[in-house]
Amino acid sequence: MVSKRIHELEYAIRDIAVVANEIQQKGKKIYHLNIGDPVIFDFKTPEYISKALSDATFAGQNYYVDSLGVPELRKEICSYEKSKNDIDINPRDIMITSGVTEGIFFLLAGLLENNNEILVPGPTYPLYINYSRFFDGNPIEYRLDETNNWEPDLEDLRNKITDKTTAILISSPNNPTGVLYDTKYVKEIIDLAGEYNIPIISDEIYDQIVFEKEYVCPVTLSEDVPIIGLNGFSKAHLATGWRLGYMYFYDPHDNLLELKNGIEKMARARLCANSIAQFAAIEAFRNPGPHTVDMVRKLKERRDYSFQRLKQIEGISIINADGAFYLFPKLNLEEFPKWNSDREFVVELLRETGICTVYGSGFGDFGEDHMRITFLPDIEILREVYDLFEDFLK
Repeated sequence: MVSKRIHELEYAIRDIAVVANEIQQKGKKIYHLNIGDPVIFDFKTPEYISKALSDATFAGQNYYVDSLGVPELRKEICSYEKSKNDIDINPRDIMITSGVTEGIFFLLAGLLENNNEILVPGPTYPLYINYSRFFDGNPIEYRLDETNNWEPDLEDLRNKITDKTTAILISSPNNPTGVLYDTKYVKEIIDLAGEYNIPIISDEIYDQIVFEKEYVCPVTLSEDVPIIGLNGFSKAHLATGWRLGYMYFYDPHDNLLELKNGIEKMARARLCANSIAQFAAIEAFRNPGPHTVDMVRKLKERRDYSFQRLKQIEGISIINADGAFYLFPKLNLEEFPKWNSDREFVVELLRETGICTVYGSGFGDFGEDHMRITFLPDIEILREVYDLFEDFLK
């Protein structure tokens, strides 16, 4: 006997990896373009950050720490958010989590039950959909408009607000589309949330991985609408396996105090996030190196190459990414009648070529007939991938 919540749980990004592992065991070369992990490619964790980790463990800092996080780290995050985004928060407003994943888990556990709702962008990172259902809630997708460079459809968003809506998610830069919401849309979403007295969740994990546009933190656009921010060390600081993130509460009128207190209880129940990683993260904040800027420069070249190759393929349409490291091309399945769905397409592409991507329907209803592909590998590997992809379609 297994619970319904476990039986129905899906996560396309890792589920496709199971198929890839089976194929790899038969001797086929796999191109892993499914998981957004820069560290498995040529983006390595900076040596001084790794040294800070080893220093922490050899200094004996291997013990349980404060459930909300090491106080010195929370102070450094306050300073960082003030200097980068001009946000005034204090250490009590911050909780250190085991990656953004745990932050999402905590938040949705606190917000959802009895079929109430959270508004998420469509397409969206699948964990928001899966965890919403896990906690007996309903993820309602508001449309990102592909004809408008994947910007939010505000009319669709407004029409989907009900008395069951508990929060609106802003995910910018967005996974999987790579869109960085234009500032005017972010402001209108915040104003809409204020009109209906709904808090905002702001997923900011890719805030430092942006290309032509400038990132604007949603908190700077809010006067009194409460915002819960999610961020971490995996992407910008190249420490994906450390599983270290944080959550902050911008809550001028203490509207979220009960939610915050409840989440703190959950944090205490799970003891604490990785202690030595927290002590190492202090050093990363105090002495930011050039690694993020260097990564973004390389990623822009790889994005541009990937975009040019994909847009030349007949039957594929694509919008370029503003940030993160994903492209989300649309498959014209009428031109590819061999496949009935994006999932069928992606699985056969994997079996025939070894190219491991993610089927777009794994990112919600608005992701159907798409595929997500990372542009993390170097250009030589990407050239192999697109040559194989073109041959596959021929």
